[in-house]
Amino acid sequence: MGYRTMTRFSSAVAAATVFLAPATPVHRPVHEVQVVASKFRFEPAVIEVTAGEPVRLVIRSKDVVHGFAVPALKIDVQVPKSDGDPAVVEFVAPPPGRFEVACSEFCGSGHGQMKAAVVSVAPL
Repeated sequence: MGYRTMTRFSSAVAAATVFLAPATPVHRPVHEVQVVASKFRFEPAVIEVTAGEPVRLVIRSKDVVHGFAVPALKIDVQVPKSDGDPAVVEFVAPPPGRFEVACSEFCGSGHGQMKAAVVSVAPL
């Protein structure tokens, strides 16, 4: 009796192990955010993303050359002046947290106040 119970238990565990094997990764659409840099701000000032999702930031300048730097995420790109192509940054959203953004190209007297944030939230 004890042997049969153990055999059934072992079979159930083996079946559960096969059932719980990792599935093929699900393709997640890219979360694209349009960002505008201008003296002396980024719009939007808060870029919300969901942890683990692929993200594409398309960053345009309304005026002069700007930079878009997120040191904690190792992002630092130059954003060409208004008649140039946008800067495009792609990354996988990090674990939940707040990541500060700053302009990394001197753009005038208010350059030091040109800030924003990438805010990563947990998936629902």
